Amino acid sequence: MKTFRPQFLNTQNKTSLTLRDNNQPLRIIPLGGVGDVTKNMYVYECGNDIIIVDCGVGFPDDAMPGVDLVIPDISYLRDKINRIRGIIITHGHEDHIGSLPYIWPEIQAPIYTQRLTAGFIRAKFTEHNLPKEKIVEMKIDQKLDLGNFKVSFYQVSHSVPDSTGIVIKTPQGTIIHQADFKIDWTPVSGQVTDVGTVARLGSEGVRLLLIDCLRVDKPGFNKSEKSIEDSFEKAALETPGKLLITMTSSNVSRMQQAINVAAKLNRKVAVVGRSFENNFQVARDLGYLSVPPAVMIAPDVISSFAPQKLMVLIAGAQGQSDSSLVRAANEEHKQVILKEGDSVVFSADPIPSTESAQSALIDSLSRLGLNVYYSAVTSDLHVSGHAALEELRLMINLIKPKSLFPIGGTFRHMEAFSKMAVDMGYDKKQLLEAEDGDILEIKGEDIKITGKVDVQNVYVDGLGIGDIGHVVLRDRQKMSEEGVVVVVVSVDQHTGKLVSEVDIISRGFVFEEMAKELLSEAKTVVKDALQKHTHKTADWRFIRRIIEDALDKFFHQATERRPLILSVVVEV
Repeated sequence: MKTFRPQFLNTQNKTSLTLRDNNQPLRIIPLGGVGDVTKNMYVYECGNDIIIVDCGVGFPDDAMPGVDLVIPDISYLRDKINRIRGIIITHGHEDHIGSLPYIWPEIQAPIYTQRLTAGFIRAKFTEHNLPKEKIVEMKIDQKLDLGNFKVSFYQVSHSVPDSTGIVIKTPQGTIIHQADFKIDWTPVSGQVTDVGTVARLGSEGVRLLLIDCLRVDKPGFNKSEKSIEDSFEKAALETPGKLLITMTSSNVSRMQQAINVAAKLNRKVAVVGRSFENNFQVARDLGYLSVPPAVMIAPDVISSFAPQKLMVLIAGAQGQSDSSLVRAANEEHKQVILKEGDSVVFSADPIPSTESAQSALIDSLSRLGLNVYYSAVTSDLHVSGHAALEELRLMINLIKPKSLFPIGGTFRHMEAFSKMAVDMGYDKKQLLEAEDGDILEIKGEDIKITGKVDVQNVYVDGLGIGDIGHVVLRDRQKMSEEGVVVVVVSVDQHTGKLVSEVDIISRGFVFEEMAKELLSEAKTVVKDALQKHTHKTADWRFIRRIIEDALDKFFHQATERRPLILSVVVEV
């Protein structure tokens, strides 16, 4: 088979692009991101060519014990690897790039994206010991010739710089893939949505627009990102101790505003949390952050400064059980020691599936006597990066697509989007409401769902995704091969102290003759782990992680196996 080599098109060439046989249908298959806010991944297939747009992670809910991340199922692609011409990334958020370290080693196609996003991906690949030669940094005006797909970019505003819309010219017409965006005329990054290019594309004709619909139920326009800085300053002035600010780890614009406030009020800034530290360093090295001299300090010298002179940017905005903020709230962080007089600002709303985790974290912080700022009680702490109702209408009116496909939202958002589009004059036949795995086919004037591929959640399970330890990729089949251990403990709801005997049940893990002795030792391991935390405030999520971490290490040392550990914490 002849080796496929992508071509970069001359942006000065004004002649029209020549595409292949117009009789070849275009297929679009979402492997994630439809009916779900996260795990975005879309397959475009035409003739012998395939491109992928985005490769994001999802986050576990309370029904997924022991799971750290959820990634798309690429079973459909496994016999088509040699047809994949490239992976196009729209922007640098985890729900659009986070699965790359787990999925790319199997695909190994070139990754095309803008400068900052490329930097984030390189940092991930370095952490996972992956080669970085196929991460291709694109300029906003560069174009790609990927067989049946001619790909170009345009700039949009979002909560991370270098966010883009993707223009995909195919034998069946022009497709615009507009992932997360908003219309912000005064963004911190200075990168406004390129409505001129969008309008030009609309005048040339657009067959289908895939567009983020997450905030369709929010009337009007979003506030400008710049409004956040005043809220940070107000919180800093009201805080006699340390000010901790937590946000999405790739929200570079929000980081810049926090640094501006710290410099103005003479506070030193420490960045805490592995993902946060990595993204901060990448953005700073590439010139996306402006940091005044002598403002930054290392996390290990936080204790050397007076609390009122400190600001800490810390990971854990969604209440992730292994995050730095959760460990600090449970008095388990070595550098960040929380005391009365400190404040925590949540500059990120919970994403679907993490509401309860964030709420539990806010409760834990409040119990310690901290002042906690979050959206439900304090306005102007977070400005969404997703287009509100009028911004969506504006984008659709500029592009004027023949058909619309809402993505990046739940099914209620998709339904609200369809109602909005009908109000704008679209016929219901022009609106596509698909699910993950649906095969959307375009040929001539026809656009319809013609079938479905099987997609399931694939789980990443391991110690310390983000901050500590070894990462293990396990899907459901491997979990069944390793076996399951269920641990039930009863703890005092106020102190976290164990109040009854530990109960452990094993299935499919060890032979019966060795189970009794091994599980007896495991009970002692659980008791010893919990004994270290009996003076701490009870947080069942944190207790569950303590149990699972201790048993994972014990079972691996004893058997060289890692069963799925399900811990049940009963508060009494």
